[in-house]
Amino acid sequence: MAKNPTPRTYQWCDTCRRSYDHADAPAGRCPVCGSGTREMGKLAALARGFMANELSSSDLRTKHRQLVRLIWTRNGMGERYYRVIAPDLPYNKFEARVTDLLCQGAEEGWVRFVLPAAPSNDEAAYTLEFADEDRFVRELEANFAPAVPEG
Repeated sequence: MAKNPTPRTYQWCDTCRRSYDHADAPAGRCPVCGSGTREMGKLAALARGFMANELSSSDLRTKHRQLVRLIWTRNGMGERYYRVIAPDLPYNKFEARVTDLLCQGAEEGWVRFVLPAAPSNDEAAYTLEFADEDRFVRELEANFAPAVPEG
């Protein structure tokens, strides 16, 4: 008897309140937020998805954060920052924290994201600008500098 190559389960992210095919959530990690997912049956995933859509607002905030992440990690910059800073946490958590930091910076005005008026295939049209580069460096140090033992 041949095995069914399609799993009868989905991966569910409690953070994003969405279900994903196994192929879309490699290693059991949510492709949007990086949180761990859990396996559940098709019917349960559909029911939870319907409830989540009824109970939550638009996913524009999630998409906005995703765009911010895509801009700052473009061309391997995320990995370069990670290697230089060498934080004591996994890359996906580092990426999420820097994304949060850049969103905070945009809200406070020391970071600007420049987007084209309409979607573009030119990645250079999507840029990150620092109104205060020193502030960004200070924030990175505050968030990721190893604790210096007293003594």
